[in-house]
Amino acid sequence: MTPFKPRHDDFEATVRDSFSRGAILHVLETEMSRCEPGFIELRQPITPVTLQHHGYVHGGVVSTLMDIVGGHAAQTLIGAGDSVLTVEFKINMLAPGEGDHLRAEGHVIRPGKNITVCRMDLYASKDGEETLICIGQGTYMRMAGVSDAKMFAERAGGK
Repeated sequence: MTPFKPRHDDFEATVRDSFSRGAILHVLETEMSRCEPGFIELRQPITPVTLQHHGYVHGGVVSTLMDIVGGHAAQTLIGAGDSVLTVEFKINMLAPGEGDHLRAEGHVIRPGKNITVCRMDLYASKDGEETLICIGQGTYMRMAGVSDAKMFAERAGGK
């Protein structure tokens, strides 16, 4: 894969700041373990909150992680004053999620001026072995000159 160059030097701080505002990520205890131009890695502990009625990771958690990792991968390559919004994403669940944690990867496939396409992969780790449990592709749009921090503050009432 071709290495990507970020559009500003402080991209990692910008992406991590955006990630920190995701309330659902606090509930799920999701962590961003890597942030590089065109690439994001998330770690998600498997806890009772993440499980569905059979004891596997809930599809809503899987879907959330896939969207978040793709969107933040896209965000690594936009301008400092811009933000990202999901246009669409599709996932294929390959195996049930079980084990002690999940690891999500978001890879930019094609960055564009306004639209970025990303690939997302989700792995479950059990007893030190990883299993690919979900693959996906997402399309994300650049919101030029729109700060997600400002929008969040306006919509969350300064919280």
